[in-house]
Amino acid sequence: MGCVGRWIAVCAVALCMGILPSLARAQGPNPFCTGHHCARTRELLKDLCDFIVKEKATYPTIYIGGYYMRTLVAGYEIFGNRQYLDTAVAYGDYLLAHQMPNGFWKTGYGPVYMADTGSALGLFVVLYDHVDAKRQQAYLNAIQHYVTSIQQDGMIHPWGAFGTGWHATQGDTLEKPIYDQYTLSSALTGGEIFTWMYHETGKNEYREIAYHALQWVLSTMRPDGDIPHILAMEGYDWDRRNDPKVADGLWNSHTYGTSAYVGEGILSFDLYCGDPAWQRWIEKAVKPNIEFLLRNQLPDGTWSKLGRTSWDRTRSPGIADYLIWYYDHVDRDARVATAVQRFDAYIVNPENGRAFGLLNDGAGNGAKDTSGPFNTATALTGRALADILSPGVDARWQGADRR
Repeated sequence: MGCVGRWIAVCAVALCMGILPSLARAQGPNPFCTGHHCARTRELLKDLCDFIVKEKATYPTIYIGGYYMRTLVAGYEIFGNRQYLDTAVAYGDYLLAHQMPNGFWKTGYGPVYMADTGSALGLFVVLYDHVDAKRQQAYLNAIQHYVTSIQQDGMIHPWGAFGTGWHATQGDTLEKPIYDQYTLSSALTGGEIFTWMYHETGKNEYREIAYHALQWVLSTMRPDGDIPHILAMEGYDWDRRNDPKVADGLWNSHTYGTSAYVGEGILSFDLYCGDPAWQRWIEKAVKPNIEFLLRNQLPDGTWSKLGRTSWDRTRSPGIADYLIWYYDHVDRDARVATAVQRFDAYIVNPENGRAFGLLNDGAGNGAKDTSGPFNTATALTGRALADILSPGVDARWQGADRR
């Protein structure tokens, strides 16, 4: 076989394995990891994927499990390792089997949060292109049931904000609805999952719900770009924001994790809402938040001073995905690429990774998971590393990117 024939054969195999997008990007310079850092980033992502397959293939806390498996889907696209994809598909089957008759899922630790559910269902979204027609229909049916239940249960406020969820479950019965408006459910279920429903069904009502949810989220942003963590049941009550104690919780306790999660909803909406006017609006509206993140990145390349195990710091890796989207689709500002490079340079250092809470370094290093059901640092860092290596891979939905 000649050189051309061999190249065609290689491309055919790569296409079947789902890794051509990564190869195509690799032919040009990657603005987010440079030189030897890219090789170290690949090694770290592979270690994380291997660790997830060996240690986290089943995981009852669905939002963590969802992010673990999304890391494996991206790892499959980057490395072509079928075991990664098979593990993620099996977890998708687990989610399908555990949907309650009311359309919701138990989160794995008590309350039913629509924020957590949105994160978990992101797995169905990225798996959709990789599974057979029967599973595709099952994914669509499951999410359809979920969003219909949200609407029927009055969990969307007239001004666009989503409620929080439910205090508990008794068997398959939801107990005590939490109607409090919540930043993260509005972004993750409202901005991301409802956009996907529009993307799949073409029904404009879903796109409008996503638009109004994100419009509400961004309307709460302070002029300096800080997005508040609004969750009244935990004391972060938007209606009491003039109380200094409440204000401190709103603006300072969950600052960077909130931006990371909100960014996930924003980039999903921008990439797939299909409305140029709304895309222009959101790309302009998020700029103060992007500037806030650039201005407040710590000298070591991370975000949040609240401590290694804090909610805020362990959720902050998603900022990298958010910045990558902004650079690739809104403004190729060199400061944005540099911010991602700085985070990558920090996290690929094994000592830093251990300090950050990663359970990796070859999966066989004897690391013990002492985080219980909440190892967000590992789950969300995997997603960030994948996007650093193959920009946009974490939000690669069915069909081509819009640009």
